[in-house]
Parts: sequence; C-alpha cells; structure tokens
Amino acid sequence: MSSCILRGHLAVTESESFLVSALRTGRAVVVGHGITGHHVVHRLFVESQRVSRPVQILWVADRHDERIASFGASGWHMPFLERDPRIASWAQRSFRSWNILPELGFGEYRAAVPSVLLTREDSVRIPSGCPAGPIPVDPSEFSASFYRRAAFIADGAVISTCTLMPNLYRAVAQLPGVRPLHRHLRDLGDLLELTVSFGAEVVCVAAGDRAQFLLDDKRIEGDLGVVLLADLARVPQPLDRIVLMDADQDHELTYSIPHRSCGHVCLGGSSGRLVTEPEEYAELARGLTDPSGVPSYVTDTVAEIRDRVLQRLPALRPALATGHYQYWYGLRPLAERVIAEWVPRTRTGPVGVLQLGGLGGSGFTVAPAFVQDGLALRRPTSRMESHLGRPTPVHSS
Repeated sequence: MSSCILRGHLAVTESESFLVSALRTGRAVVVGHGITGHHVVHRLFVESQRVSRPVQILWVADRHDERIASFGASGWHMPFLERDPRIASWAQRSFRSWNILPELGFGEYRAAVPSVLLTREDSVRIPSGCPAGPIPVDPSEFSASFYRRAAFIADGAVISTCTLMPNLYRAVAQLPGVRPLHRHLRDLGDLLELTVSFGAEVVCVAAGDRAQFLLDDKRIEGDLGVVLLADLARVPQPLDRIVLMDADQDHELTYSIPHRSCGHVCLGGSSGRLVTEPEEYAELARGLTDPSGVPSYVTDTVAEIRDRVLQRLPALRPALATGHYQYWYGLRPLAERVIAEWVPRTRTGPVGVLQLGGLGGSGFTVAPAFVQDGLALRRPTSRMESHLGRPTPVHSS
C-alpha cells in the first residue's frame, strides 16, 4: 500500500498518476502550447467528462504563434518507417487514434497520403512489414531520377499544421474548465509557486526545447528546422498528391510534403544545427518578428535546402522560383531518448511535476499515444526514488 502525505484536507497518494491526481483534486497545470500540450489538455478534459469530475486546467505558455515548433512542423505521419520499437508502437497507436481533430471539428486537416521513400544508398533499408506493404518502384516515375531506389507505401497521413495550430489552440482554450495563461516561467521555482497558488498538486511540463531552461534539463536541445513553403498549385503531378522522403542518412534536409488544407508544399527538414544558448534563442526569436534580423546561418540553411531540392527534385523548380516561396524556421525539442518521467521530489517537494518531451520531429507522429501513456505513469514513491535513484549525467573532465 502506498504511503500518503496529509496536506490540508487532502490525502495525496504518492504513487498516483498525473491523470488520477488531476481528477481527484479537480485541478492541474499544463505548460506548453505545442501539439503535446494540446493533447495533454484535451485528454484531461475528455477524461473529466467521461467520469463526470470537472477539472480546472491552467494552460501556460510564453506565447502561441509561429515561434512554437508545432506551428511550422511538416506534420507527416508515416508510422511504419520508425526503427525504435517504442516509437513505432506509439506511432502505430497514434495513427489510429488522432481523436482530437474529429472531436473538435478539424477532421479535414488530416488527410490520407501515400508516401515514396527515396535513396541513393544501397545500405539504406527499404521498410518491410507495413500493412500495405512497400512496393519497389522506379524513382523516375516520381520525377526523382537523382535517386537509385524507391519504394511506394500506400499508408500515411499529413496534418496541415500551419493552418491547424491557431484554430486548434482556440478550440482547446475554449473547452470548459480550461484557462489559458500567457506567462514566461523563469525556472522550476517559478513553476512550483504558480502551481501552488493555483491550488493544484500536479503540473505537466510539455514545454518542448524550453524545458532545458525551465527544468534545467540539459538532455533536451533545440534542433534547428527549416521548411520552404511553396504554392501547391505550382507543383506538378503526382508530387502534389504524395509525400517524398529522402532516406539517405546524410541528406535528411530534403523532403516534400503537401499540405492540402494550407495550400502549399513543405520542403526541407532538420538542419543538423543544435541551439542551446539563451543568446541564440533570443537571436532566433528576433528574426521571426523582424525579417531583417534573421541570423545568417538561417538564410544560409534556406539556400542550401533550396539547392538540394532543385538538385534532387528538379520538377519543383517552378514552385521554388524566386519570390514564389516563403520559409519558416523553428527549434525542435530533441533528446537522445523520449522523456516521460516525474521530476524527483528532492527538486519539487510535494508538488508532482511530470515531464513529457524530447520528441524532436516525431510530435505529430506519436503524440496521442505518448500522452496517453505519460499521463498514466505513476509517480514513484519516496522510497522508490531513494532506492532506484536516477541516471547521473556524465561530465567531461
């Protein structure tokens, strides 16, 4: 039997999950306005409705605009390409359970889209075991003669994130019991003070790359992503109806993802540059609000992506003509492993702080199942924490 801590008139069960604690107390704090934060708030609301126990949710973030990674994400969901078994499991479950969109009236923002995996390297494994089964095809059929091998995969989906995210935010923010709050949280102490003042016992931090500052978690890094947004009407068939993914290990910059609801195609991807210093964050933020202040390494990356796309997919040249495309950049919350864990009591005291993050570019692929499992994760008891301990970071001498 788990021990309890008496606080006021409430008996706080040490080993409760976030969801159980929120339903029992009727209050919870959620940090983060990315896609993971949206799923956390929506899941809390749905469960409170299911058991007829209203929950007051304080939903906190610095902002909700194009500076959030989910706002400019490409939103491609192809679960059968995942090699990590845990990620693959979340991806396949999520593929079947993106309930948040139809339940809130945004089903049209998610469309079934076939995908083509392209590679020049013999060592890259063409996926097997997909429900639809990958079919080897000639890359030239997709105006991609640069590549040596290709596989057509019928299963997949695209979520038109650019148009979806502002609308989804408004819908989730208006759910009964949800109170949005735009506020910059400086550190963990600031977060704990806010949680206690709200009268909640638990807080879920889904702050993306900002968790490295808010929770002092150096495992999470900002992975700079850049996408070119071209007019879908200028993209020739069949490239306007399929996803093209460059599977070459050294060419992760190149892909083509059509956003039908947004009316454009996304070209680009991860730049391979990690941003970890507060000064760099401030520099990138200024560039998003003032185009004349965009850092030079961002514009260099844009030029590199455009050159790579035109080399590999010359059929897209009309869409990438000067003056006919825009670009977006942001920081993806990257970690070596996905993080779903409770912050130790030695740092948080009686307040339970659940961290969900490190999804990198997989947020729109795994979020529904990942959030479901994360909210069900029981907080370790004090005895368990002292016995098991936690991983110790390796410091260079």
